[in-house]
Amino acid sequence: MSKRIFLEDIGTPYAITPIGSGRAWEIRNLHDNPSFPPLIYVVESRIGESFLLGREICGRPKFNMIRYLAALFVELFFEQLKTKQCAQYLILRGAYPFDLQQAFGSAPPYDRVLLPTGFIKLQRILNAKGVDWDIKAQNFIGEYQGETWLIPDTAIASGSTIAFFLRNAFLHHLPKQVYLFTACGSLEGIQRIYQECLSKKVELIPVFSQCIFEVSKEGNLPNLPLTDLPVTNPRSITTKRFFEKAYQRYQGTRMCCVGDIGESLEDPISYTLHTLWEMELLGMDPNQEDWNRWSVNVRDINFKKRVLDFKPHLAEYFKSLWR
Repeated sequence: MSKRIFLEDIGTPYAITPIGSGRAWEIRNLHDNPSFPPLIYVVESRIGESFLLGREICGRPKFNMIRYLAALFVELFFEQLKTKQCAQYLILRGAYPFDLQQAFGSAPPYDRVLLPTGFIKLQRILNAKGVDWDIKAQNFIGEYQGETWLIPDTAIASGSTIAFFLRNAFLHHLPKQVYLFTACGSLEGIQRIYQECLSKKVELIPVFSQCIFEVSKEGNLPNLPLTDLPVTNPRSITTKRFFEKAYQRYQGTRMCCVGDIGESLEDPISYTLHTLWEMELLGMDPNQEDWNRWSVNVRDINFKKRVLDFKPHLAEYFKSLWR
């Protein structure tokens, strides 16, 4: 097995901000591999840590975390962006909490004018092999414009959605560069997106939060391909300090740090049930969990009924919750 690479081994501190103790690392020519963008940033912060260590958090608290990350990213990169002709593109529904509009509005010229924003809704389905996503339809509201495109997305695993959007959008307008901001993103996804930019000679600048993830080859839960993003995967890259925190938080397992983002925001009960199921499949010890931190009151007797209806064996595995 190859030695684990940490951010300190390959990154150079780039910028800091007092907001959330944010710090950006600059990585150039990762692994000397031309299939990766030559410039990558990773932002570490208290809120970024909380987001990736907070698998138990859902609903409004999770939404607020993503909004705070958006403000942090803008704070760190605004000097780069304020003189450029920027346009933002939000791929719905997963990206809407990461809208940069409010964060941009705190400084000129965007305190007077709105950041131009386009909205995209894509329909995707599993391919015949059940290992990747096919995009079947696209609805777009807005205008393709600007020299610098900003694409914030909460989680990027396979990268198929954004790659599909860029492939079609570049037919209408070619920007000079694309900034891709993600709260939980994979190098495999960025690699796929980079190929679309490379083919049109558009610069891609990915900005990760806290960790460059390696996607698990097999998902923890059945029938969910290419979605698991654990810090413990051997080619995930983060700081030594955060790796140790994540290793302890997830008990050394390959627990996905986010699960289904859309479900976590819009259906906290189902999200929590799936999180418990994943914990059981990975053999995590319920007695090591701080249940007071969970957004959903898992000790409530009505929630126990939901567990029994979902998968009865989970009620036995987590029986200490209802003693």
